[in-house]
Amino acid sequence: MKLLMKREYGTHVTRGEISLYGKLLCKTLEPSVSSESIPCPEGLYRLECEYDENSGWHLYFEADDRRIKIRYNSVSAAKDCIVPVTCFKESMPLFTRLACRKLTDRLMDCMEEGEEVWLEIYSKSKPSTQIRWKLNPQNTLQAQEG
Repeated sequence: MKLLMKREYGTHVTRGEISLYGKLLCKTLEPSVSSESIPCPEGLYRLECEYDENSGWHLYFEADDRRIKIRYNSVSAAKDCIVPVTCFKESMPLFTRLACRKLTDRLMDCMEEGEEVWLEIYSKSKPSTQIRWKLNPQNTLQAQEG
């Protein structure tokens, strides 16, 4: 399974949307490019899940020798985090726990069935077009030129 995360870089925060097969799953918030904890680079990442006694189950991936977590958090304290958001009201993120729980539950169900889950992060302009991805017989993503 491949999720797409479309980013829009802002002065104070980086907003985005995570979608699956063209359907919006949630919106996202990350630190801005100008903050100490810059967002991870655009690219394709394999999602994993782990349990933390303080906050329960959450998703994560490795990027640039950093572990990027997908979990609810204060955006100002969101170092190396992507914060799922249900919606915004007057630029304030709402229902981050709900968005995170729905996303995590949906993806963990797939992972428990042995399916690999990938996240492609790209800027608002368009996703990468140089490499196309398809599932091979082992049900993992395989790159194709062209």
